[in-house]
Parts: sequence; structure tokens; C-alpha cells
Amino acid sequence: MRHPLACCALAALAAACVKRVAPSVGDDRTTMSGVPLTFGADSELPEGTRVTWDFGDGTPPAEGPRADHAFPRAGAFTVTETVRDKDGQTRTSTARITVLRRLVPMAIPADVRAALILPAPWSRIPVHREVAGKLALGAVFDEVAHSVSEAVGFDALDPAAAQANGFDPDEGLALYTVPQDAEALVIAIGTSDDAKSLAAARRMLAHGVASGRLGGPYQLSDAKLDDGTPVLVGQGKGGEKVAVLQRYGYLYLRTAGVTDPLAALKSATSLPPDKGLAVDGRYLAAMRHVGSGDAIFYSRAPEGQEPEQRNRFSGEMGGAAFALNDRPELLQMRLFTQLRHLAGDELVSAMKPGRPPPDLAAKLPSGAAAYFRFSAAPQALWREMSRASATDAGRLRDRIAEATGLDLEKDLLPNFTGNTGVAIFLDAQSLMEAVMGEQVGSLDRSVFLAVAELSKPEAVQAVLERAVRSPADRFQFASAQVFRLGEGAHAALKDGLLYLAIGGAPPEPEEPPPPVRGRRKKTPPKPQRQRTADEIGPLAMVLMPPPNTMSLGEELRREGVRGFDIAGLQAAWVDLAGTVQSVEKAAAEQGGMAGAAARLFADRASGLRDALFQVRGTPEGLEADLFVRFRPRRGSGGN
Repeated sequence: MRHPLACCALAALAAACVKRVAPSVGDDRTTMSGVPLTFGADSELPEGTRVTWDFGDGTPPAEGPRADHAFPRAGAFTVTETVRDKDGQTRTSTARITVLRRLVPMAIPADVRAALILPAPWSRIPVHREVAGKLALGAVFDEVAHSVSEAVGFDALDPAAAQANGFDPDEGLALYTVPQDAEALVIAIGTSDDAKSLAAARRMLAHGVASGRLGGPYQLSDAKLDDGTPVLVGQGKGGEKVAVLQRYGYLYLRTAGVTDPLAALKSATSLPPDKGLAVDGRYLAAMRHVGSGDAIFYSRAPEGQEPEQRNRFSGEMGGAAFALNDRPELLQMRLFTQLRHLAGDELVSAMKPGRPPPDLAAKLPSGAAAYFRFSAAPQALWREMSRASATDAGRLRDRIAEATGLDLEKDLLPNFTGNTGVAIFLDAQSLMEAVMGEQVGSLDRSVFLAVAELSKPEAVQAVLERAVRSPADRFQFASAQVFRLGEGAHAALKDGLLYLAIGGAPPEPEEPPPPVRGRRKKTPPKPQRQRTADEIGPLAMVLMPPPNTMSLGEELRREGVRGFDIAGLQAAWVDLAGTVQSVEKAAAEQGGMAGAAARLFADRASGLRDALFQVRGTPEGLEADLFVRFRPRRGSGGN
């Protein structure tokens, strides 16, 4: 009996001598995908004691008193710390870790010059491919996808294949440029496995990509930034260089260029995990105007000594952004830009006409290829156009003064309310000839019809009377005063509106009067003859439309197009399907190479229905919407 008791006593004594470590996984925490968290702390463990960490996210367990771990994807995970003593006893401690998705803007430096962001590129691949086909870009879409897939060794459009190769389909990608290297284009893409995604990048660069700015193949080598961050660099046969960096769940690739590729990547290494473009005030202000999208573009206005691309309008525009959303039946782009010299109430006032706009489209005939409606303060709008393009504005001002003897700003603009509509009636045959280099002047057979609301009709009439060359160029037609301004150009005044028609087929020349025989007799002047519709040309369709014909306003309402009655909204509508049908019909009549080219164009654009573009002023800048509607698929119904 004494022997068993002695054994128990010795065992109890040995257990009491074992130094035990209490597990302490820490409190519940919230972090972001790809950002390392530290669990435990560096310490000396008693002999025979083991500490293991299970992170609950499918990654292999870690051992040791301290573990650094980055969760590869968003979600809620339970981290378990297990302490096993040398005598086999175990103790555990758990913590709940909430992992948020690290959004793409957080991975982009705030000082970027421009960025194109695809928040979820793998989520709607079939829709993107379908829309690309309707925009006649299907072949380009497939070619780029094939080239990238061949280089990386997996189907780049398959989210499962992307995930298997270390990329996170739930995170997005971005292309951006930085002020530190004007040549650089950087691609940032979300990852779930650093080793696998880096291996895919190595394969792509070593293989080379035929299209785009990736190029290659490259000779690859390992390098480090000044702070010791490891990078992969590559150099091509022509001296072009690339570099790859991994940071906080994103892989950064500086695409091919002759400059040092590391300069463009340094800003990514100093980027806090939850900052970047996502907290930049200018970016956030732009996003409030454009919202979310399948693709988002943002451009920051250059500051200080930063280089700037100069063109006619660059000095007028500040930051800009757009968001693109595509659906099988519609492509929508919402745009925003700031103006450097016009903002606040002054901008809103410039976009406000003198009167609420009438239905100007109802005054024009249907069948237009395009219709533009302007609704703004004429003098303010002219002032800003003059600032943006002083040379062209001065040339126009001088030509008007030469033709009429009037000052555009003082004598003409105050006579208009700012509400104007312009319709274009396309002559498809002429367009085909012009595109093929034949008879470019034949584009004159297309017709431009404009209607403008007047605040002082009598003043405009005085201007037109001074502009005509002879009394015969001024006459009455359908209760309107008509003025012949030149070959193929007529103006008319009726009910407080100014109508202008330019183009169209030239009228038949008048037959000269028979020669006078014998002695001339003094005859009284003949009364002015009644002009025919053929002599007036396209303007006759406005002043005396045939019975039971549809107006352009009725056509727009039938097509479900709205917005042309809103004051201060600049709007443009293009009948893409009608234009394609006209070109297709002209191709059948033309034949030959021109006809074949036109038929090819019509076939590629057969999925397009129409496009609507709208612009409005806000105190912060200009907002715009572009809608491109597609024709419904056969058997799908709908409008």
C-alpha cells in the first residue's frame, strides 16, 4: 500500500515543479485583409512547452510565443492559442478577429496624378464581355484576355483560377500614375497568397505579354528598396525595366519604362494600410458626384511644379472623375470635373437661362441623327468659352462684326434667352463619300436645323435685314419672315423664335427670263412672287410641316428620352441605330469597297440603339451623365 501512495506523491511533486505558461491571445480585434497582426510576445518558454496558433482562415498553424499573421481575405475568424506543457497538459485561449476588405483606394497613394480603379473586376465578366461586343470591342477584349492568360499560365478571366494562383477575386485592381515618375504606370492588384501571386507575376514577366505596356520577356532579379523592402526587378532586351512589390495584400507592378522602376513604388511602401486615396479630400469630393461603378477614374489637378499636359482647355479644368457601370441593356458613365476659374453660385448662374426652356424639339421635324439642346446664360457662357479659347472666340467675333457690323457681346447675345436646340439630319451617302476621301464637300448635303428662343425678336430681325444682300433675299413664307443668308443657308423669325437652316441639297437654278425684243417699255415692278418649299429648302419642314408628321419632340418622348425640358441642363441625343441603318442602306446602293467597309461598320455597331449626354452645373463643378443604350436581343422584348 505504501508503494502506490509513494508513486502518487512523486507524480504530484513533479507536476508541481512544471512551470506553466498561461495562454493570452489578446482581445477581440478588427483589422484589414493583408495587414499583419501580432499575437503574443517574444519570451523564453519553459523547457518542453509548445505554443501553437490556429488562425481559423485555412492557413497553416504557427508555433512560438509570438506569431505575426496577415489574414488573406475579409471575414470573421477565431484565433486559438494552445499551450502544451511537457507533461501533456494543454490550455487554450481564443479571440474573435473581424477582417475588413482593404479597398482598392486604400492601396493607392494619395498623391497620384491619375488612377483607374476596378473594384471587383471578376464579379461580372460575362456582362463585361457582352457589352464589349456591343461596342464593337469584343475582339479587343478577347485578345487582351488571351494574351494575359497565356503569360500568367491560367485563365485570367476565371475568378476560381485567379484565386488558385494567389489573387483575391473579392478585391480589385487599379492602374495609376505618380508625380515621382511621369513615365510610370503602376498596376496594383489584390492578393490572397503572396507566394502564389508573386510566382504568377514571375511567369508573366519571364514569358512576356505581346500587347499593352507589359512587353517582355524580362531578365528577373531580386533587389531591395532603401528601407529594405524586397522587390523583384526585370530588364528587357531594349533596356526597358519593370519592378514588382508586395505590400499589405496587394501586388504592385511598375510596367515597362526606361526610368528607374523603384521610384514609382516607394510611395506604396510608406502608405498606411487604411489611408491612401481613400481619405484624400479631393478624391472623396469627386466620388460624391460620380458614385460607385464597375470602373472609376480619378485625375488630380497638377500642383506646384508638377508637369502638366497643355492643350486648349487644360488651363480651365481642375480635378476630374468618372464612374462607369455596364449592364446588358445600358452603359452609363457619370462624370465630374472642377473648373479652375468658375465655381459656386457664379457657375450655377452661368448655367441658368433667362427663361424656362420651351419644348424646342417640338418645333423641329423628326428623323434627326442627333439633337443638341443648350440652356444657359448666353453672355456668361460666351465669356467662359472666350477664356478657354481666346483665338477662336476672337476670330468668330471678328467675322460677325465684319458681316453685320455688330458687336457680338453687346448687340447680339443680349437678344437671346439662352435656350437653343440644334438638330442634325445626316446624309449617309455623303458621309460615306467623305470617309472614303471622295467629294468631302458633299457633306454639305447634310442638314443642320437650329431654333433659338429670343428675348428681343425685333433686334434680331434688324440684324438679319442688315445681313441679307438684296431685298429679294427677304420674303414671307408660312407667316414667317425668311432671310436668305447665302448658298444653302436660311434664317426665319416666327413667334419669338429664330430658325436657322444650313446645308441640304442645292436648289435647282432659276431659269433666266426670256430676252426682251424691240424697244423696252417701262413696266411697273412685279409683285414679289410666292416662294415654294423647294426654294426654301430644309427650313420649309419647320415652317410648314406636312400634315400628320411627327415632330422631333414626339420622337424623343416615344424613345423614352427625357431631360430636354429642364432649365440649365445641356443635353445631346444621338440616334445610333438610325445612323447605322442609314449607312447600311447607303452601302447597299454604293457597292464596291466603300459599300463593303460601310457594311462592316454597320455589322459591328448593330447592337447600339442611342446615346444621351447631359451636363449640369453645381457649386462644386460640372456634373455629366452619358447613357448608351443597346438594342434588345432578339426574343428578349423590351423597348
